[in-house]
Amino acid sequence: MHRSLVALLATIAIAPATVAQDAAVQIEPSSKVEFPVEITAAGSGGSQVLAGVGIRTKTFLKVKVYAFGLYVDEAPARQALGSFANQTARDLERNQDFYDRILDMDFGVTLRMVMTRDVDGETMADAFDGSLRPRVQQAAAEMNMPGGEAALDTFRGYFSVEEMTKEAELVFSCTPDGTLSSLVKGEAAADIRSPALCWAMFDTFLGDKPISNGGKKTVIANIPNILARSN
Repeated sequence: MHRSLVALLATIAIAPATVAQDAAVQIEPSSKVEFPVEITAAGSGGSQVLAGVGIRTKTFLKVKVYAFGLYVDEAPARQALGSFANQTARDLERNQDFYDRILDMDFGVTLRMVMTRDVDGETMADAFDGSLRPRVQQAAAEMNMPGGEAALDTFRGYFSVEEMTKEAELVFSCTPDGTLSSLVKGEAAADIRSPALCWAMFDTFLGDKPISNGGKKTVIANIPNILARSN
């Protein structure tokens, strides 16, 4: 297993989401993958809106591995992020306080990934493990969030499928109480109650050392529009 591939494929987590077939969509331009602008996340009890989309590439050849979209519970997100309401997307891209506030996980967040190439299930499991394990260890040591490694061991078992084929979906959702729900190739897995694992998954995209700096910026491009909308 190459370390670059491990770092590449590891990501986030969240409650199984249902997507309306007739929903308006946003297209990730590089992969042409469509993302509904609104979904219903099981763990949130309501709809979530698309904050932004991005693409994860591998190596200097820019091989596309997956497209992703990040969704948030709109009203709770506006409340939690209200102090950033007057800032532009460019301002927010450079504001680590903003990313830290998202990672406080005070509102439901969902990440939908769509594979753009075939990857075997064991490689996916190793990739998640390689990215998330140092983060759940950090959560235990620095943030008083124990139990993340045991939760990660359970989560790793969700990738026993033979292959994550092109166009396969991974949908992960976290609720404010730290409950992670997962949908892997259309199959719902058992919920995992672990604030540490939830934090680690989203820190992978939005923390100090994201797997994609460009993705970190892109995924929040629509946040100012969300914050500007009235209830």
